[in-house]
Amino acid sequence: MQDTFARATRAIAGYRGGSPRAWMFAIARTTFLDDLRRRRPEPSDQVTELPVEDPDLAEIDAIERTLSRLPERQRTALLLSDRGGLPPLEVGAAMGITPGAAKVLVHRGRLAFRKIYQENEK
Repeated sequence: MQDTFARATRAIAGYRGGSPRAWMFAIARTTFLDDLRRRRPEPSDQVTELPVEDPDLAEIDAIERTLSRLPERQRTALLLSDRGGLPPLEVGAAMGITPGAAKVLVHRGRLAFRKIYQENEK
């Protein structure tokens, strides 16, 4: 407010009549905008790197790529067990193998998944 009145005092010679209230509001608006411009941070020469993609989406993509590299039977057993929530008895029935073979297949699928996933992170 003080800056507005100081500017109005300096600019009184340029007042051409009309509404003094509108004239003061115009000066106040200009003072406010000038103050905003002064407070705006200066552009930096440094370029800030923005993430190219959402980390969650990148993680999902990495998981899908890793799953696609697994052998078909291991991938199927792993998906039925981990995503489908099926117990070894039902995984075995769905794949036409014994529950013991289903457990082994899921275990080997997890090991292979972990190995491939860690190789891709490096």
